[in-house]
Amino acid sequence: MSQENVEVVRTIYDAYERGDYPAAFECFHEDIEWFGPPDISNSGFAQGHSGVRHSLSTWVGSWDEYHFELRELIDAGDQVLAVGWHRGRGKGSGVEVSEEIFSVWTLHVGEVVRQRMFRDRIQALEAVGLSE
Repeated sequence: MSQENVEVVRTIYDAYERGDYPAAFECFHEDIEWFGPPDISNSGFAQGHSGVRHSLSTWVGSWDEYHFELRELIDAGDQVLAVGWHRGRGKGSGVEVSEEIFSVWTLHVGEVVRQRMFRDRIQALEAVGLSE
């Protein structure tokens, strides 16, 4: 099942990349739990499809010229660690950001039930029971 989980997460990123957000949401359980990076004060927690839509809208709306690149998917059984790179400029601050970002996707029966973001590689690896 774990390789299937990797493919589900790949489907989400592929759909996001081409702007097909309904296809990405088809992979989410209706009560999905969504956590932004713990070290960013306004990223917070969202639940369900409407909560995730609001969270993503807030996140993307806070950037000018935002871009995300998926670099790796790591199989961790019922979890998948996505390693990406994002860059952009804060809309209000004008501060430019270019850094690695990590998402831990937890799946159950082919659906994402939880997504947690991290800005720290070690924390992300520990979240899936791995270490460098």
